[in-house]
Order: sequence, then C-alpha cells, then structure tokens
Amino acid sequence: MSNRNPLDYSINKPLVTSFNPFRYLFKDIILVLALIAVLVFGLAMLYSSSGQSFLMVMRQSIYVFAGLIMMIFISHLKPDSYKNILMHSYWIGLLLLIYVLFNPAEGYTTSRWIDIGFFQFQPSEIIRLILPLSIVAYLHRKESNIRLEDWLYTTLAALMCSYLVFEQPDLGTSIIVFTSGIIPIYLAGLPYRVIAAYVGILAIVSPFIWSSLLDYQKQRVLTYFDSNVDPLGDGWNIAQSQTAIGSGGFFGKGYLEGTQSQLNFIPESHSDFIFSVIGEEFGLLGITCLFIVYGMIIWRIFKIGLSAQSPFERIACCSLGFIFLLFILINVSMVIGIIPVVGVPLPLISQGGTSIVVHLLAFGVILSAKRPQL
Repeated sequence: MSNRNPLDYSINKPLVTSFNPFRYLFKDIILVLALIAVLVFGLAMLYSSSGQSFLMVMRQSIYVFAGLIMMIFISHLKPDSYKNILMHSYWIGLLLLIYVLFNPAEGYTTSRWIDIGFFQFQPSEIIRLILPLSIVAYLHRKESNIRLEDWLYTTLAALMCSYLVFEQPDLGTSIIVFTSGIIPIYLAGLPYRVIAAYVGILAIVSPFIWSSLLDYQKQRVLTYFDSNVDPLGDGWNIAQSQTAIGSGGFFGKGYLEGTQSQLNFIPESHSDFIFSVIGEEFGLLGITCLFIVYGMIIWRIFKIGLSAQSPFERIACCSLGFIFLLFILINVSMVIGIIPVVGVPLPLISQGGTSIVVHLLAFGVILSAKRPQL
C-alpha cells in the first residue's frame, strides 16, 4: 500500500558527530540562545505575574536548570541509541495516566497530579512528549512500508491517552494530547482515504462527545460564542485578559507597572494567562519581539528536522516543531478570546515545572538529530 509522505526525501550525509564536551551548548548556537532568552524572559514575567514571588521564581529556575542539563545530555546521544526506548516508553506513559486516576495527589479538585514526595507532576504533560515520539519510533521500527493496521494501532494509542486525560477531567489537554499523536501519524504519510474515514467518524460521534462533557466544559464553549453567558466566570477571565492586552498599547505600561496584573484582575496570570501580563507591561512591541524569538526557535526546529538523516529523525523533529507551534497558537488565541479557555500554558514562560522540563527534553531530541555542518 502506497503512502503519502510530505517529508519524504533522502539526504546522504554522515551520521551525527561524536561526543565533544566543548559543543555542549553550541551544537546549534541560534536555537540555544533563543531558548535561553525565552526562559530568562519567562522567569522575569513570572516574578511580575506572581505578585513578585521570589519563591515561585526560584522553584521555576530549578526546573529550568534541570531541564537544560537533560537537554544537553540528550542532544549528544544518537537517535538510534534511544529509538527503541522511545517506542516502548508509551506503556510507561499509559500506566501513569491510569495510575493518576486511582491515586491522585491530595489537595486538588481534579485527578491530574502524582505526588512522589519531593515533587509533584502531571502525567498528561509527560505523555505530550512520549506519545508523538513513541508513535514515530513505532511507525519507523523497520524499513518496510507502513501497513494499514499500523495507522489504526497508532490512532488507537493516541485516542486511549486522550480519553484517559479527558477522564481526569481535562478537556483542553486531552485535545492537545490527541493532536500530538495525530501530527506524527499525518507527517508519516497517513493516506487521504484514511483521513476521510477519520473525519467521517468524528462527525458521527461529535454529538456523543458533546453530551459527555461536564457542565463547566460546556460552559466554556458557550462562553466562547457569547461572553455574556458567564460574565463572572469564563467571560470575566477573557474580558480582563483583553482589557490588559489592549491597555498596554504599543510600548506597554512598563515592567511591574501593569494595573490589571498587579491588582490581580487577571486570572491565573502566572500560568495560562501570562501572555496578558506581557501585553499589558510591554505592549505590542514586546509581543512582537517575543514572537520574533519564538519564530527563530521554530525556524531552527524545522531546519534541523528537514535536514535530518533518517525518516525517524525528520518526522520526530517536525512533529515536535508543530506541537510547539500549536501550544503557542492555542495559548495566545485563548487569551485574546479567539478560542475557548482550555488551560494550555505559554511554552517556556508559564509557571509549571513539568511543562518546562518536557519542552526542554523535546529540544534535546531535536538537537540530537542536528547534522554537524548545519
């Protein structure tokens, strides 16, 4: 069976360079410097958005440092050395998603966190990295063409993870998890007739999906179409966020000078709505600069991915690039009211240790696929 593969072209180049301690941070100087710039900016914005909480910044800094160390280590591994590990890591992620439903951390209203004593983490954040990479590793476990059952198995794997996250309950992240699984399947050459079948199935089951949503999840969707439906709930969140961004103007009000953020009008200003604080304090100019740096990161991801030496490396890098871009687009669209509030953090900036580490691990995988002369 022939497969459509939008990324299928071969490059005959030597394998990844050998280990060199002087190239720890300089395997891709542009990408590394852009990442550090966003991370440092994120810590500064976290200090402002958290009510100038030095403790929260210190905690985030620890995760940033740990994530960078792991990124550097992974960047000097050859992808073939961990390809099989990635393929089987899916089962670890699946078990964590099942475990958190039966034994969640105490003190939370949802079953999203696992407490292992010295820190807590969200398995849904980890599965965002494990799922796409394990799918790519499975689809390219051998040189022969991908079979129809391979498409079905990987789609079911993505659906299973998405459903378990939905049961936590976390509708927004469940959609992200499913999309993270579908992106590498599509890039690997999912046939158009299978895509058409998937779209048809989705159209048929969509009424059942809506009926299975919880009341607050339905409310978020309804608020998207009319913010007056819930003016003191999700409607309030979007209204305050839009007010903050709009009041920033072109140059912004200045660092630590935002009224909406400093007076706690913006909900979850240190996590999901931190983009509102950026818009209020640094204005359109600051937002543009942030997007430029994000753009440099995405450019380097796809440059590395499209120049990779094997289909596994190429599709893995490009999948992670699309997922990173998707996170940015969803968070910004959510904050300015284009899409419903789904609780997606702004990559590398929003508060959240698990999210920071997972993103940096992903960049380690991307850097490991970089050719020396690129």
